[in-house]
Amino acid sequence: MANSFAMKDLGATKQILGMRITRDRKNCKLTLSQSEYIEKVLKRFNTQNGKPTSIPLASHFKFSTKECPKA
Repeated sequence: MANSFAMKDLGATKQILGMRITRDRKNCKLTLSQSEYIEKVLKRFNTQNGKPTSIPLASHFKFSTKECPKA
């Protein structure tokens, strides 16, 4: 007797591996958010009340493959 498995369509994915997935079909955009995962990690290490700080890179800076190491 062979096993048969039925696959069920659960619809569009909304979350996977701790990432929230948002799809905007009209503007052809897919957004991934890890805010829930980050909150979970902060709570685990008891740092959820830590002071936020800015990153040392200007927010308008765009990465390019020209800056990537070749080796």
